[in-house]
Amino acid sequence: MVDSKKRCGPYKPQPNAELNSGHHVSHVSRHSHDTIGMLALDAKGRMAVGLSTNGLTFKIPGRSSDSALPGCGGYVDNEVGGAVATGDGDIMMRFSPAFLTVELMRGGSNPEKAAQTSVRRIAKKYPLFSGAVVAASKDGVYGAACHNIVVFKYSIRDMAGPRTRLVTTPCSNSTHFLHF
Repeated sequence: MVDSKKRCGPYKPQPNAELNSGHHVSHVSRHSHDTIGMLALDAKGRMAVGLSTNGLTFKIPGRSSDSALPGCGGYVDNEVGGAVATGDGDIMMRFSPAFLTVELMRGGSNPEKAAQTSVRRIAKKYPLFSGAVVAASKDGVYGAACHNIVVFKYSIRDMAGPRTRLVTTPCSNSTHFLHF
């Protein structure tokens, strides 16, 4: 038997009943943060994504960060735009939310609607997960969606002004998804 406190053995998912039992404990607070994602768009329309994570919440001992997996924590396609994700990584990485968001934008969704669809897809299966997706198109249009976060804020800075703007996004919560 593999001691998961020392190294990562074969992954065995918890039954949905355990994940959605209402005993959700978050170790993330205003003093302890999870993934920080950045999207950058230059004057020539080139976009890049950068991520920094502590892998704190619900991390299975020994596993790689979801941020390191393309499409999970961040994804950019210069023909479309980019997206970054933060939250319960062990759940979110199963859905590749950054990749999905960019693909939805490719299909015609604006960044906010694309992020909402990605977050809803996760919440439908795991109503008690907490997380967010922030997206921006190659044209500089941006939006975000979140679930089970009291207040989700992200920053925007563009060439239009010298100041960084703080944007607050209303989040969905598990109450709606537990009644499917």
